Formats: sequence, structure tokens, C-alpha cells
Amino acid sequence: MSKKGIRPKPLLTVPQILVILALFAGLIIALDLNRRAQAGRLVGVGEDALQAEIQYEATRQIQLQATATYVYSDSYVESYARNEGGFLKEGEKRVVPFFVEAQPTPTPQPAPTPDPALTARPWQAWWRLLTDAPQPTR
Repeated sequence: MSKKGIRPKPLLTVPQILVILALFAGLIIALDLNRRAQAGRLVGVGEDALQAEIQYEATRQIQLQATATYVYSDSYVESYARNEGGFLKEGEKRVVPFFVEAQPTPTPQPAPTPDPALTARPWQAWWRLLTDAPQPTR
């Protein structure tokens, strides 16, 4: 036999290559399904917070509509004209309260406490330190 007729054995056979391709395709499909499942779980995460915010904004809208209705009413215009604009109706007189502020009385200063160091004698301090006894009377 000659060396030209001998073929080297292939590294992988056709069935092995098909199995590897099937495993690779299965891995890609599994990763894609996992990514889609995670995306599906995240869809409803903020729904409760969003519903609460929608409810808050709906309540706020009703409050703003009530405020707008009051602002365009005659009672608001009259109240604004009297309190902030300074207008009066015919026959009314402006009354401005006049406050008299009382002058505060000064706080009396307490008498200073006498300093015992001014009347103490040096022997009295030594007596107290050495004996811890009351001082003798003269």
C-alpha cells in the first residue's frame, strides 16, 4: 500500500458535528427565552406605583378645578378686593387698628454674692486641707 491512498481520520464525524450544532443552537435559544422571561417579569413591576400616582393626580386635578371655580367667583373677587386690594364698598369706613407697644421694664439685677476669698485668711485654707475638720471658732 502506498502512502497516497491512506486518508487521515477526520477530527469529528458528521453526527458529532450535528450534535455540537444542536447543542449550540439549544444554548442560544435557552438564553433568548431567559432574556424574554425577565423582560416579561419587569413589565408589571411599577404598575402599583403608577396607579397610585394616577390616583393622586386625579385628586389634584379635582382640587385645582375647585380652586379655579372659586377664583372666578364673585365672592373671591370681593374678598381679594377688600383684604388685599384695599377697596371698600359704598358707605363703609376703613378701620385701622392702632397697636401701642408697651415698653419692657428692665430686669432688676440681683445683688452680687460676696466673695469668700476676700475675707478668708491663709491659715483657714490650710486648716481645711490638712484636717478636713470645721474651723475653730475664736
